[in-house]
Amino acid sequence: MIIDGLGKSIGDDRRGRIFMGKGETLHYLIFARKFRPQTFEEIVGQETVTTTLCNAIRQERVPQSFLFSGPRGVGKTSTARILAKALNCKEGPTEKPCGKCISCKEIEQGNSMDVLEIDGASNRGIEEIRTLRENVKFKPSAGRHKIYIIDEVHSLTGDAFNALLKTLEEPPSHVKFIFATTEAHKVPLTILSRCQRFQFKRISVPEAVAKLEEIAQKEKLKCDKNALFMIAKATEGALRDAESLLDQLASFSDGKIREEDVLTLLGLASEDKYLLVLGAIRGKKGDEIFRLVKKLYEEGCDLAQFARGLFEVFRHLLVIKTAPKAEALIEASAEMTGKLRKQAADFSQGELLLALSILQNLQVQLRRPVASPKLLTEAALLKLVYMEGLKPIEDLIQSASAGQKQFVAVPGAEKKIQKPVIDDSEGKKPAFLNKEIGRHFVEAQTEPDSQKQPRLSSSSESSEENLTLNDVEKVWPQVIEYVKAKRMSTSLFLAEAEPAEVEGSVIVMGLPSEFRFHKETLEKDSNRRIIEEAFSQALGRKVRVQCVVMEREGEIQNASGNMPLAKEEGVPDIVAKALEIFNGSKVIRKE
Repeated sequence: MIIDGLGKSIGDDRRGRIFMGKGETLHYLIFARKFRPQTFEEIVGQETVTTTLCNAIRQERVPQSFLFSGPRGVGKTSTARILAKALNCKEGPTEKPCGKCISCKEIEQGNSMDVLEIDGASNRGIEEIRTLRENVKFKPSAGRHKIYIIDEVHSLTGDAFNALLKTLEEPPSHVKFIFATTEAHKVPLTILSRCQRFQFKRISVPEAVAKLEEIAQKEKLKCDKNALFMIAKATEGALRDAESLLDQLASFSDGKIREEDVLTLLGLASEDKYLLVLGAIRGKKGDEIFRLVKKLYEEGCDLAQFARGLFEVFRHLLVIKTAPKAEALIEASAEMTGKLRKQAADFSQGELLLALSILQNLQVQLRRPVASPKLLTEAALLKLVYMEGLKPIEDLIQSASAGQKQFVAVPGAEKKIQKPVIDDSEGKKPAFLNKEIGRHFVEAQTEPDSQKQPRLSSSSESSEENLTLNDVEKVWPQVIEYVKAKRMSTSLFLAEAEPAEVEGSVIVMGLPSEFRFHKETLEKDSNRRIIEEAFSQALGRKVRVQCVVMEREGEIQNASGNMPLAKEEGVPDIVAKALEIFNGSKVIRKE
């Protein structure tokens, strides 16, 4: 039984409607209020917070000020009310308030004279806080403590915080402050340091589903197996939002909540739609993509939500391929997880990472559309269909220049031994005389008809059966893919290197001077073994790998004289410009 402010009897028909003596309905009580927790045990998903509060009450170690921070709809204000009941209960202070005494009932109804709830967003000025400072001096009217619950406390102005500071530092013994906020970083440190802080977490999907099932059972609602899961997932850990959505669906579906009702109300796409998209991408069916997007658009599906859902699906695929226990890291139904596990085999890790990048860009574009959302979605999905043809610009440059660079002899070389390149303009010594630098050799761009020139080497010309740099460059893309499949992080470092020289069975990998850390990482035993294994698989022979740092030393001339290298016929513009910038060559230092 509920008593109103005038002492009249008010009842609850247990279907959320409050009525007066003759059955006159006053208003409908929504699920979020009707099923608001009244004890610490009823609070969902905040065991750490409730356990700490119960222990503090039991051990009589209750501080003067609390700060409850965390996302919206996770129980901060409800916990504050329960704490107020626990402190002012007739049987208390107790961690299990009776809920029957006058103090408990008044706090539940929100009309207690000793528990004052203040909205910090609308009472944020210094005058309101000064009034509060004057009122804290008065003793509680009936309860044991006078408790101030200030919601959204971060909205207070700087002057208001300053006015509150002294009272918060030395409050009267009968006063307790409970602050609640979703943005704790906006609360001044001087306030934070005077409060005992409790961090509330998001409600997990299983916990939210269990609570929704409990409410549905009490309300005698029938729900499809996957409907409650979709509600809990869509609200992203805010239980209050999930309860409100369930309340809305109860009216929308007239007692039977189906999965289709949830999809319609939220503008979401079904799991089957995402699986059809994956099938079209894997089968390279561009026409199927157009049909699927057209159908989603005509059915009123929110394409921004669809892009977000597809992004999550590809994230699930990547988790399945990389994590041993992927089920614990995926918020999806068991049926959907099983289907995704089968689909994961059709995509490489590199493809999944590229897909995530494309879908991330799509979400940004849909927030600030420069074209129709339908066209933007179609374009992004077509990129996924043909993403095997998308290559990084580094690969294009490397493939364009493959086979066109050779080790060339400097004029004046005797027999097969190459003389060092010397820059006499500043009286420098030959590069090989510098013990700190070590042995050098030059790699320069050659004219098409100069490919038959002798290759510079520190030893005599190898036989035709020996491994050549050209052999290594041909299998280089295969090596990158092999290492990527074995260890993604190593492949990212290796992608910055390139084959520079072959000495017998030793392959020398060159790295720019700014990537010294990459060199150290690649030289670790575990990483080097994977790279050597990749080369051995691709070349069919055992090899060893050595990493060196490449440095540019002075201006290198071409083999014919002092003029810079001319652009070769058939060389892409981007390659020619790169060669012009670096004078057509580079010097590699072995370490």
